[in-house]
Amino acid sequence: MVKKLKQGHLDEELFRQEMTGVIPLKATPRTDSKAPRRIKRVQDRTPLLTKPEPRFLLSADDQTSIDSGDGTSHRKNGIQNRTMQKLKRGRFTVGAELDLHSMTTETAYTALLEFIEYAQSASMESVRVIHGKGLRSKHGPRLKLMTQQLLREHPGVLAYTSCKPADGGAGAVEVLLKSL
Repeated sequence: MVKKLKQGHLDEELFRQEMTGVIPLKATPRTDSKAPRRIKRVQDRTPLLTKPEPRFLLSADDQTSIDSGDGTSHRKNGIQNRTMQKLKRGRFTVGAELDLHSMTTETAYTALLEFIEYAQSASMESVRVIHGKGLRSKHGPRLKLMTQQLLREHPGVLAYTSCKPADGGAGAVEVLLKSL
């Protein structure tokens, strides 16, 4: 039996008739779990090249004070374990790559600072730095130690880890950058 009602009321009335005797399910509390938006922040961009001289330019005998652990990975406070695992597994897209082979420590330091600044200004999420293992160096892995020290101290670096063997292994690091 259909009553003559306005079109909007007719649909609602038919629905109610069909739902007679139906018991509604218990509603569970739900949250809207959308991924957080990235907010671009404007920061004071003072040149990074005016930083004080690095501590890694010590003698080859004093290398133990440069990096206390094995140095294969590092993350800053606030970076979750899950994010670090993604970085270790190579889940972030590498936006650019810098090869420091055959550079002096001072030249590599400057190049790495400029590279990080460039990558951040280009909104890259992750980059790769190839520093080598220092196997043929007379003074040990100076570029590797310099890279690890700079990445630990740089305010624009959130985390880094040694690459997978196919991407350079212990002779390269993938770096997760802070977005500007």
